Amino acid sequence: MPKPLLRLAIVFLCLCQFGKLHGQDSVYSFSEANIKLNIPNSHWHLQPKQVKNGFTVYVFKRDPIVDSFNRNIIPNVAVVIEKIDPKMDVITYSINKRTNAAFDVTKVFSHEDGTITFLNAVGYQGTYSDQANHTVYVVHAKNGDKGIQVILDTTTETFASMDGEFLQILKSFRK
Repeated sequence: MPKPLLRLAIVFLCLCQFGKLHGQDSVYSFSEANIKLNIPNSHWHLQPKQVKNGFTVYVFKRDPIVDSFNRNIIPNVAVVIEKIDPKMDVITYSINKRTNAAFDVTKVFSHEDGTITFLNAVGYQGTYSDQANHTVYVVHAKNGDKGIQVILDTTTETFASMDGEFLQILKSFRK
């Protein structure tokens, strides 16, 4: 094979591999709770970690989605980690979190229905209103002495276009 053709083939193979890597999920490890989460594409951007009042908070913001009012809507994924009593079960943890949550539950899910695979967790789909109506997924989980909340939030109008990505993220939540 002539040298220029060989070089071209090598460049082509490298570009093909780059394309595969670029399209893959990004895996994020949260060492505070020994958990992982996949973010499905390059549209999501991790914001600086926040540590305050015993909570560690990671926020991912998505590139904007334009709604029917021509507004730029920025979906969010948050992972909130806190130290809890290791004897507390996940249901008690979730009840405690739900008393402070300002959303109306429309659906409950767990590993039993396949929405999530994390065994020690319970999840909710719900809605709330601020300047717009929002649809959220909220997962409460426990891993040892860590309580974990995973919150996926977008406006109700853009939820249908985000639901696939949200479900991918929920399904990837693991130890």
